[in-house]
Amino acid sequence: MLNKNIYFQEERRHAQTRLGLILLFTALGFLVFNRLNKDIASVVFTANLALAGLSVLSLMHYIFIMRFPNKFIMFRKNLLIFSDLLVVTFLTGIFAENGLFLLPLYIIIVMRSGLSFGIGYFYTSIILASCSWVLLLTYFPYWQNHTDILATFAMTTFLIPLFYLKFITRVHQKNDELSQMLTVTEHDANYDALTGAPNRKMYKETMGKALGEKNPFSLLFIDLNKFKAINDTYGHHLGDSVLKEVTRRLNNSIAEDDFLARLGGDEFVVISKRKRVFIKKFIEKLEYGTIGKFSEGEVTVPLELSIGIAFYPEDGNTEMFLTKAADEAMYEAKQKPDSFHAYYNEKLIS
Repeated sequence: MLNKNIYFQEERRHAQTRLGLILLFTALGFLVFNRLNKDIASVVFTANLALAGLSVLSLMHYIFIMRFPNKFIMFRKNLLIFSDLLVVTFLTGIFAENGLFLLPLYIIIVMRSGLSFGIGYFYTSIILASCSWVLLLTYFPYWQNHTDILATFAMTTFLIPLFYLKFITRVHQKNDELSQMLTVTEHDANYDALTGAPNRKMYKETMGKALGEKNPFSLLFIDLNKFKAINDTYGHHLGDSVLKEVTRRLNNSIAEDDFLARLGGDEFVVISKRKRVFIKKFIEKLEYGTIGKFSEGEVTVPLELSIGIAFYPEDGNTEMFLTKAADEAMYEAKQKPDSFHAYYNEKLIS
């Protein structure tokens, strides 16, 4: 599923643009290599190898963030800034006086880090850039003799991003607000407003994922008995309270790996991946934990369930057939005077 976090989207766009530019410069570098004289050819070849290495790292980074958007976020962003500045520093050093044209890249890296990753990474990039200039002064003779040029660009690299610091801060404030809005919107789209349980949309997604995994699981359709009578007699306010209480009791009875959703009205569904031999005890736990009395003010009403159970893949290997099986079993349970549940195929549980 696509990650909707605004900061991930910024990181993804930054990674795409950056990867494209690095691949372009790497390709151009190798294309012009054969046309250079011997004096500079070795330097350009070394630079091409550095760009090729950065291209591989950039491609690996892009693949990683697309497959694992929520893994090692801080590490991968810092690694990207560090690798970019390291390569720029190396190229600036080996090109000597021609490295002058690469110095503006420091400003671009610092600015893009702040805009794409966050304020914290803006300060990190400035610190790493400072370390890069120390490396130039320590290991490259040309820059040891031209500290005035390096100092000028160092000051420029500090001042230009700092001049836009308010703008960068404002961008991230808006990103924070947008992320909060997206989180609220996504929650509203996936969860029932009354009970807080996952809704039909999220149930469909979870069912699709469970079917895709092709591992056995149980589907439980749950319907409240006499719920219409409660609504008609005491009003929808009490009916809403009953639905909230039933959701709470069901949640207390299921395990962390179980999935509970409210499909609408008084209909609930549970997807359980527990082994078949434990289903009987699970059903007993659901019934024991939910069926009983519920009181609000001076009113006390009975809570009763009808549970229909179907098994994947025996009772159906598609959502339509499995849902039909669980639904039929639930209506059969409603007809039983001595039980609150029914299996679509009793032979599977005996």
